[in-house]
Amino acid sequence: MKEVACTECSSSDCFIRTCGDDQLMQFVSNVKRTSFYKKKQYVVFEGDQVLGLFFILSGRIKVVSSGISGKTQVVRLTKSGDIIGHRGLGGETYPISAITMEDSNICFVDNDSIYEAFMSSPKLTFDLMMYYSKELRNSEAKIKNIAQMSVREKVVDSLLYSERLYRDDNNSIQIDRQDLADLAGINTEQLSRVLSELKKEGILAITKNEITINDRNQLVDIVQPFNISY
Repeated sequence: MKEVACTECSSSDCFIRTCGDDQLMQFVSNVKRTSFYKKKQYVVFEGDQVLGLFFILSGRIKVVSSGISGKTQVVRLTKSGDIIGHRGLGGETYPISAITMEDSNICFVDNDSIYEAFMSSPKLTFDLMMYYSKELRNSEAKIKNIAQMSVREKVVDSLLYSERLYRDDNNSIQIDRQDLADLAGINTEQLSRVLSELKKEGILAITKNEITINDRNQLVDIVQPFNISY
């Protein structure tokens, strides 16, 4: 792909653009490499050597972790402007895999360049620390909530999480059913049953390729006891 300078990047939410100054953006522009990934292509393999950080220019990526018997758990979903691979920094291998959910363009910056950027930009280092802190809080809350939620509540929580990231102008979400089930930590049969119930109640409208939320307030009420901000 043709490389685009960070100052001209179409992703206004990119971590480098929001946290860096002109000098840092110029440095990253000179060292980054932008690549195109097809839908369902691996960006990172769990257990691979840590080579650097990935910044999503455009597209959607799911971050997954393998479990017992090869079952995968969707750890989080990402969009344009997010980072992939940061949990591997300081370690030898990536603790997660990252797989594209649609055709995506992704920028890569190698370890040495990232280290140099951190050393030259205290703001970048501080903002990444805050990014880690927020992720840790969210992960801890998710672990606690998943242990206490019913299957219905897990599905609703995953729907609202996906809606916050991927909602279009029609309040619709395009997400694979298996990905949604993996995100909720349930099987597809359980997911289908709950989605059917919510459809019958008029809360959702469902087609083959997308889920439309008709009544967001009812969904929020279902998970209200867990005090989650959507």
